[in-house]
Amino acid sequence: MKIGFDVSQTAEDMAGCGFFSKQMISHILEQDKKNEYVLYPVFYGYRHPNYRHAYSSNDKNVKSLFLQLSWSQVNKLWDSARDKMELLDYPDIVHSNNFSFPLELNCKRIMTIYDMGYMDCPEFTTEENRIVCSNGAFEASIYADHIVTISEFSKKSFLKFFPHYPEDRVSVVYLGNRPTLNKVEDELIIKKVKNKFNLGESSFWLGVGTIEPRKNYSFLLEAYSEMVKNHNETRPLYIAGGKGWLENDIQEKIKKLGIADKTKFLGYVTDDELSVLYTNCHSFIYPSLYEGFGLPVLEAMSCGAPVITSNNSSLPEVVGDSGITIDPNKVNSLVEAMLKINNEQYRAELIRKSLARSEKFSWKFASQQMLDIYEKVMTSDKWHKGARS
Repeated sequence: MKIGFDVSQTAEDMAGCGFFSKQMISHILEQDKKNEYVLYPVFYGYRHPNYRHAYSSNDKNVKSLFLQLSWSQVNKLWDSARDKMELLDYPDIVHSNNFSFPLELNCKRIMTIYDMGYMDCPEFTTEENRIVCSNGAFEASIYADHIVTISEFSKKSFLKFFPHYPEDRVSVVYLGNRPTLNKVEDELIIKKVKNKFNLGESSFWLGVGTIEPRKNYSFLLEAYSEMVKNHNETRPLYIAGGKGWLENDIQEKIKKLGIADKTKFLGYVTDDELSVLYTNCHSFIYPSLYEGFGLPVLEAMSCGAPVITSNNSSLPEVVGDSGITIDPNKVNSLVEAMLKINNEQYRAELIRKSLARSEKFSWKFASQQMLDIYEKVMTSDKWHKGARS
């Protein structure tokens, strides 16, 4: 097979889509030396000026297109090319990972659907993103030979909106952990990170994720405030993550709650820093309102952090019985979980379960699943007619 693989979102600071694409193709290439791969650092409407920094490989069975072209040449080529099969080097399969569905290709077509948040919860995204993602998902529901989702929840949500698509042509492929996020044991690194964030030897509550409404930080702050005022909580709350959108008033909220001296935003952190934070926190709290998977939960478990997370969307699939799930709309639900995790014997049991649970998620297994899907699609007699076949 000649497999065309979209790596366009690996060209920038990687969010979930870019992370999935890079990890999936890199682990596929570790296993598969037989098939030929063509990587697309630019793919339809998703064009990033740093396309030359997209994932590439020196393996003999791999080539990356467009890297020798200038930015203006890349755009001109994509805008003017009438034969997209020729442009993409005549693949047998094209795997899209950025919500751009290749309508005009005369080959098998696979699309990754991470979540349906733009339709389930449109208030959590921009109008532009809603339009792009909704159009891509709709076109895939009509023409895709196969759909890949990253959780059972996302699969059910896709089929809820597009019930005409055959369920047996939707496969769930769970994410693995970040290979660079390992439990740091180097004492020099641990000391350096602790000094940077002034962690000292005391424990702390930890939140991780972009500062945006979907991550439900206002809810977390209210619960933490309740712990401080009514339960004599002395541990500080640290939040690691870049600034997103619509949360410009978060600092004002902290002041009003009276927890400004106990709450600290750490901003962007490296993998080593994040690992030390996960490993040393009293508990990792992730009260998100919607997730297609919930990678920070898996990251925290792999570092042995006790986890409190929401009982919605995909999160129960990831945490299983190794953490506490709460109602992300009821502050008292989180307060009760925080009080429960203060029991050291119970907390130790959650740490043991977290480490065991994290080992169930493997990129090696996920990439083998994907190879099996490629084989299945190529041997199917349902040739690029999508749900209408």
